[in-house]
Amino acid sequence: MTSDEPTEEQRDQAALWLAKRTGGSFGASEARKLDDWLNADRRHRRAFDELRVLYAQLEMPARRIAAKTSFRRTIALRLRPRLSWLIPPAAAVATIVCVCWFNPSLVENWQADIVTHQELISSVVLPDGSIARLGADTAIGLDFENGQRRVRLLRGEAYFEVRHGVPGTFTVVARGDEVRDIGTKFNVDIGIDETDVVVSEGAVAVIGSNDTEPVILREGDQTTLAGGRVGKIASTDTNLALSWMSGRLVVQGARVADVVRALERHSPRPIMVRGRLADRRISGTFPLTDVNASLETIAQAVDGTVTRVPPLLTILY
Repeated sequence: MTSDEPTEEQRDQAALWLAKRTGGSFGASEARKLDDWLNADRRHRRAFDELRVLYAQLEMPARRIAAKTSFRRTIALRLRPRLSWLIPPAAAVATIVCVCWFNPSLVENWQADIVTHQELISSVVLPDGSIARLGADTAIGLDFENGQRRVRLLRGEAYFEVRHGVPGTFTVVARGDEVRDIGTKFNVDIGIDETDVVVSEGAVAVIGSNDTEPVILREGDQTTLAGGRVGKIASTDTNLALSWMSGRLVVQGARVADVVRALERHSPRPIMVRGRLADRRISGTFPLTDVNASLETIAQAVDGTVTRVPPLLTILY
């Protein structure tokens, strides 16, 4: 039996249709195509209606702000004939803001060559024969032309098993920072403000966008990149660090916001952390295959509450 919940791809399509319809150049032909798409699957209509409601909710505060002072209203009336051409573009911009709030990964998905959804692991053979094991909600771009072997990690987490004997240095780029292979298997995880690198075999050279010299990490080493600089090198249990590949998230003294971000990759909807809970520290093992149960466990640990606003988001506060 097919679920009534729209897929991520259907939500993306709905976002594009809404952007077209509010952009000011939506003709009869496009309207018919939209009707055909809406009628093709009930999930299409649900995804589109959810976005319309969200768009309306975002639009109303803007209208109230614009109407607060009579002076602003007077200026707006005087300038309306001259600036009327801005109305369709402004509507399109508002739609894009709405879409990015509803699906902030959309822009990264457009830039990527490979995108995963909620699958625990997606194994990909790269053009040079190396293997990338991608975590949930991960996006990568590939550049393997003209002797280059570069992977742009745009979002998420990936474990790389690099093939050797191939010309060119295998390099992973994350937020402008680089992890260069020396002969290894390693993991790169983009968090909210930091990028973690763990080496399980061999060695890598890590250099931040603001560093002048690379730092060498060897088997069992871990470091964090933040602000374009490599942090301290520490020893780590690689089995724990790579536990996500077996469906578990194991953390020790991690920020709630970072743990929730990792869980969010496995959730069909955004998860928001409000208030001071974001900076609380927790330790434990959380199943990635049951995000709801993991959130409830976290809430109990930090004396918080989980509230769900289906189908838009989940809030921990």
